Amino acid sequence: MSASAAVVVPPAAAAPDDTVVTVTGGPISGRHANGIVEYLGVPFAAPTSGENRFAPPQPVAPWTGVPATHAHGPQCPQASPAPFGLAVQESSEDCLSIDIYVPENSAGAVLPVMVWIYGGAFVLGSDAQYDSPDRLVREDKVIVAIPNYRVGPFGFLALPELADSTGGITGTYGTLDQQAALRWIQENAAAFGGDPGNVTLFGESAGGMSVCTQLASPLARGLFHRAIIQSGSCARSPLSPPDSELAFQRSADYAASLGCRDPHTRLNCLRALPVGKLLGSPSAELHSMAVAWSPVQDGVVLTSAPEQALAAGAARDMPLLVGSNADEGATFIALLDYLKGMIPDESDYLAWAQELFGDNAGQVLRQYPPVDFSSPVKAKEKVLTDGFFACPALFTTEAARAGGAEVWQYRFNEAPLGQNPVLPGAFHAAELPYVFTELLGIPIPLPPAGDQLSRRIQ
Repeated sequence: MSASAAVVVPPAAAAPDDTVVTVTGGPISGRHANGIVEYLGVPFAAPTSGENRFAPPQPVAPWTGVPATHAHGPQCPQASPAPFGLAVQESSEDCLSIDIYVPENSAGAVLPVMVWIYGGAFVLGSDAQYDSPDRLVREDKVIVAIPNYRVGPFGFLALPELADSTGGITGTYGTLDQQAALRWIQENAAAFGGDPGNVTLFGESAGGMSVCTQLASPLARGLFHRAIIQSGSCARSPLSPPDSELAFQRSADYAASLGCRDPHTRLNCLRALPVGKLLGSPSAELHSMAVAWSPVQDGVVLTSAPEQALAAGAARDMPLLVGSNADEGATFIALLDYLKGMIPDESDYLAWAQELFGDNAGQVLRQYPPVDFSSPVKAKEKVLTDGFFACPALFTTEAARAGGAEVWQYRFNEAPLGQNPVLPGAFHAAELPYVFTELLGIPIPLPPAGDQLSRRIQ
């Protein structure tokens, strides 16, 4: 039996005080908490194992009974971030579920819907990290939905034989997961009191880049109506989606590293490998700014670079909010240097620039010479902030305006941890505690001024 033909058996029955709604697949029950109703772990597509691995998402099968959707579903397979070695939640290829947070007493309402796409360099992330946007939902009367999507090779493997078997689709399975969730929202928003004609897509880092990809994708037209791009640009970024040839080579190298070298058999070889083996290659992890996995310009799901699509009018008349943080680079210094016991000196900085920017390294170093900064660390941090986030955000705004979009731009400058030596300033992701007043289910304490800023942002 194929995975898409399986029948979901509910893990638990609804509690008497739950709110029950009917969605694609069957009825579900939501839990009341903090003035909102939470529907967690709701399946929106079939399991992605077996023949559904490295394939577009398939429709969810109907279930029996009324499952109590009170817990997050499994996260999609991913390597645990070093050096922590701990997963946020259970991992499974049956991971395409969505969390929906709804104000209480919303039956019959027509509320705006916000769909959050998580970041994580396209190799990490899950909906459970953003539990919960309860104050945003409760006080601003908005529905927030957070879907899981496939990451790493499971979401973005690109091979010619995959394209041949799916009408050209390759390297965009995670992107298609996001679109499947957006279609699910279109079909089911009204059941929660939501307006399918008023959907805002927002995301941060790789989630922001995912918003760019959806803006550019012809298959996403009409699935959302506003967009917010946080620290994830659509234009002239080293992280921009690669063309298919570069993606094919990266994926072929990945397959070869796992012993799947023959183009005639490597797809079956990869599908037969256990999840742990597929995650064993270094390219499945976050270990540098050179992102190994991201959406691919496959000519079907993504037909052009997001910058070109925006300039050509892909977001014409759509309200967009685009921005970045003042000290984005600090996060990556902490993750990629400090956690490895390294404090970059001048020779490290010069070698890093050469490795990352290649023929353009000289130009970068002339613009950001070490002598202009208090330390090589500060020079590297500034290059990361400007090159990967601030300048691409500006280019994104320019392209969108040229294409007729309504664009607002922001720069987040709040330092939630003060000027500490490890994560100073407004580092990458520093705005998230102000958007989600809880992360991983843990309340984020903010001082009065920070709480006031959070309310303004929300």
